[in-house]
Amino acid sequence: MKQLCPLLMSILLVAALLNGVANCPAAAETVAGATNIAAAANGGRIVAYSTQARDENGQVMPEWQVTNLLDGKFVTGNFIPSDSYGWSSQNAPSEEEPEWMVFAFEAELPRLISRIVIDPTTADPSVIGRWVRDVKVEVSTTSPEGPYRTVKRCLLLNKALKQPFDIPPTEAKYVRLVITSNHGSDKCVEMGEVEIYEAITPENTLDQLIIRLENLLADLKQYRDTQLYRQQQQTLKKVTAKPEPPATTPQASED
Repeated sequence: MKQLCPLLMSILLVAALLNGVANCPAAAETVAGATNIAAAANGGRIVAYSTQARDENGQVMPEWQVTNLLDGKFVTGNFIPSDSYGWSSQNAPSEEEPEWMVFAFEAELPRLISRIVIDPTTADPSVIGRWVRDVKVEVSTTSPEGPYRTVKRCLLLNKALKQPFDIPPTEAKYVRLVITSNHGSDKCVEMGEVEIYEAITPENTLDQLIIRLENLLADLKQYRDTQLYRQQQQTLKKVTAKPEPPATTPQASED
């Protein structure tokens, strides 16, 4: 029954939105837009970062460099872009020494953001535990150095899928992702792609409905994938669990 609740709520939301189109005038509400304003193709860039992977000679490895987070190239199934494996840090993250990067938008102008999407998928398999897990989303309206304030804490599944996180519409000139853990590796942390979407006010109610439905479908897919992932983890745990030793019958003591 608990698993049906989010789906039921989503259906009710769709019904309410459809009813609103029929009976209400356009409202000046904001929704997450459809354009990834962090993409390099749209003027987004990374203006500061902690580390990126280097080889044994201390040279940056282009296929693992931090700018790959904005290049729009995804590792999908067995397909791995030859020049973009994702981003890899040089060190494993921790609360005391996190890995981080700072995003800016076109012309470094402030934008009103409302959604961030993180794809943890890289060329390395998830089983080795390097994919990103705990992330803090921080914003600054001043400079790449801050001051920053935290607007979202994200917990990512160790699963090859885009994972969206909504935040209240927030003005940001710079967005800093602070990564404090991966899924168990002591070598580094990795991440495939980062997308940021701004809050917009659709011109009319129908536009608002369309965008909301698109976001809703993305959320439903995320919910479905999350449930499947949890089921797989539970099944794996049951299959790999060691059987309990048979109970021994205590020997009767001899008088």
